[in-house]
Amino acid sequence: MMKRWAISLLMTLVAALAWSSTTVWQPDSIFSPAWQDSIDLKIKNIEAGLDSVQANLDSLKENAVDLELRNRWEHLVFRHGWSINDTSIVYPPTVDFGVKVYRWLNHALNYYDTAYVVNPGRGKKKFKVMLKNSNWLDFYSGHLGKWEAPIQLNSDVTSLFGFHISGMGLSFTYMINARDLLAGRFIHNRRLQFSFTTSRIFIEGYYRKNDQSSVHLHRLGKWMGSELFYGLTREGYGLDAYYIFNHTHYSQAAAYCFSKYQKRSAGSLMTGIYLSHQDVVMDMTLTDQTLLVYLPNKVTDYRFRYRDFGVMIGYGYSWVFHHGWLFNVTAVPSIGYRHSFPNSIDGKRSLLSTNLNGRMALVRTAGNFFYALTFSHEGHWYQSVNHSFYNSYSNLEVTAGFRF
Repeated sequence: MMKRWAISLLMTLVAALAWSSTTVWQPDSIFSPAWQDSIDLKIKNIEAGLDSVQANLDSLKENAVDLELRNRWEHLVFRHGWSINDTSIVYPPTVDFGVKVYRWLNHALNYYDTAYVVNPGRGKKKFKVMLKNSNWLDFYSGHLGKWEAPIQLNSDVTSLFGFHISGMGLSFTYMINARDLLAGRFIHNRRLQFSFTTSRIFIEGYYRKNDQSSVHLHRLGKWMGSELFYGLTREGYGLDAYYIFNHTHYSQAAAYCFSKYQKRSAGSLMTGIYLSHQDVVMDMTLTDQTLLVYLPNKVTDYRFRYRDFGVMIGYGYSWVFHHGWLFNVTAVPSIGYRHSFPNSIDGKRSLLSTNLNGRMALVRTAGNFFYALTFSHEGHWYQSVNHSFYNSYSNLEVTAGFRF
């Protein structure tokens, strides 16, 4: 109310001064009804203008508060296109420390020369999803009883189907025997695998088990032929970690993890450490009884159970023979210490560990899609005074995936 009277008084004085400059002042004229209505209308217009200004100020304030909320780090990290390398985002002290440590590690461990290796796909894709068909074959060969009786076996090809999910350097794969699952039988062969990869370091772990499965016996001593053998079981797990020397130009992940794209041909020496546990059991009483005469010293129970620690050194090379196409060959033999368990065929012993890890890959990259055909071979050679035994795992794998 005071504001209204103040404005009214001010307008009256201004009008009076303007009127007195052009006409003869008449005291009653400024208080005429028409003049008063004009003054009231002007006051209302001014008040409406002030209300509009206040409303605009309130709206700007609300927008500023809303913008501040939307610019908080919790909202920004979930938006499309967010990058952990965005330095404009203000994090709380604890979160900021973790982000800075990750940036430093990412630069130190995951740097590439972009003339050779780049991020694939359209934009920076952080995750991948893949469908896989894995065709698995076990092979066993060696000599029993002071190298007297050669033996050779192999499994049927086990066709596994599964999925693979990966992101931010970590991955998880799970495969099942679809044939046994559809037939309603127990899944005899199982495989679990994970990996961690950067430009400098490649780490891979696995667990494999097959039991109550038949294998083909092709040789035992002087006997040669083909017999189904139900007495073999195998369990193995391990961890490999190696360093890639030419890590700025060569990417192991481009050939086997599909998280990078190799633009030009390059190779690298690599070395690392490994841990492996193998347990292969052969109960020869479950074979044809007529074959038992070929076993040395009538021993029917053979178990090769041991654990390895050692170093590995090898070389990998990627050949980029056409745009979007890559062919890789990697061979990494290893040597180290082997501990044989008390319930193994030779009892508790310290032995020399010799193993072989090799793989090949043919990869096609088309935008965010990729397709690959890979082959891997992993062999463990057991050798003592009385026995030798080579058990290996070979896998031919078909992959189709998408980055997002």
